[in-house]
Amino acid sequence: MARPKEFEPEEALEKAMHQFWVKGYHDTSIRDLVERTGVNYYGLYGEFDSKHGLFLAALDHYQRTVTAEALGELRKSGPMRRAITRTFERLAKATLTPDGRVGCLMCNTAVEMAPSDPEAAEKFKAHTKLLRDAFRAKLAEGQQAGELAADKDVGALAEFLATTVYSAGFLTRSGFGEAYVARHIRTALTALG
Repeated sequence: MARPKEFEPEEALEKAMHQFWVKGYHDTSIRDLVERTGVNYYGLYGEFDSKHGLFLAALDHYQRTVTAEALGELRKSGPMRRAITRTFERLAKATLTPDGRVGCLMCNTAVEMAPSDPEAAEKFKAHTKLLRDAFRAKLAEGQQAGELAADKDVGALAEFLATTVYSAGFLTRSGFGEAYVARHIRTALTALG
């Protein structure tokens, strides 16, 4: 008879996500993960197969939790500009955790892992598409409501806003102050007209 799990996988995944978010993939050791999650090596590997498997699962968890919560603003009814501004506010807040100024986990992953890890690169591309599609839908809604000029290229603006998410995360991780990052975002939002 198989022994019951002695830990909650989603709880361990949340903690592992924060560990990778703070230290990155290469600088996070198995010992770090064991200490952070409170789950022994065998439990983590039994559930996630490997450190890399846990990392990929953590990226998915980030998308399902942190990103989904922030993008929820874009799905609410209401003015386009307010929804987009609130989305950036939520994303900026998420980059400032009890662990410090961690930036955006996907941005960090793109820099550290995407050049040499095809699976991580695919996760990053999927995340970018998720951002782009969410912004595109709200921009199109705003354009139909007359909040965005008819001659604005909704697709190009959506791409720009998605990459602004990453640049804001990069600035935060790099130690730029909150006022600097907020100014960067405000300047980006002037593209909406």
